[in-house]
Amino acid sequence: MDFPATDGQCLDGTTLLVVEDELRFSRILQRFLKLSGVSSIEAVDGEQAIRILEEDEGQQVDAVLTDLKMPVVSGWELIAVLRECRPHLPVIAMSATDPPLALLGGIPLLNKPFLPEELLATLAPLVRRSRQIRRQARQQRADAAELRSLAMYQTSVAEQERARSSDLRAALLSHRASQRKRL
Repeated sequence: MDFPATDGQCLDGTTLLVVEDELRFSRILQRFLKLSGVSSIEAVDGEQAIRILEEDEGQQVDAVLTDLKMPVVSGWELIAVLRECRPHLPVIAMSATDPPLALLGGIPLLNKPFLPEELLATLAPLVRRSRQIRRQARQQRADAAELRSLAMYQTSVAEQERARSSDLRAALLSHRASQRKRL
């Protein structure tokens, strides 16, 4: 069964890091995500998720879905690390208990069990915003490179003009000197 993203928001090509220590629940999530056009990467705890994200140099992961209560490194700790190291990476928390929402600091929470449509409805706007931020960052880098290139060109032109000006000045001084010799 195919579950398209709500409100026409397409998640095809999205990569979601699923951080869940309950393998059965993780497998169900991954099957659903695959049917929805979302690629998923599995991590069994926050420590493994951090290792995966450290290797994600191209920043191919579009968002993280993490359980809050896990062994080794909890979802809470993972969220703290992500806020520090990848602040624009969208995170969705999930929990079978009711954690204090104030501690999530605006991170969306899905209460287990949740409907697949709830996940997509929560994920789609976060991914769209993240992609927009990345597009803007790429554009800013391209603009900066273009400005550096333009500045280098202007410096080169200025140096050529200075050299030509120096040549003209030398010619003028030589001309004046030859005029004085005639007088």
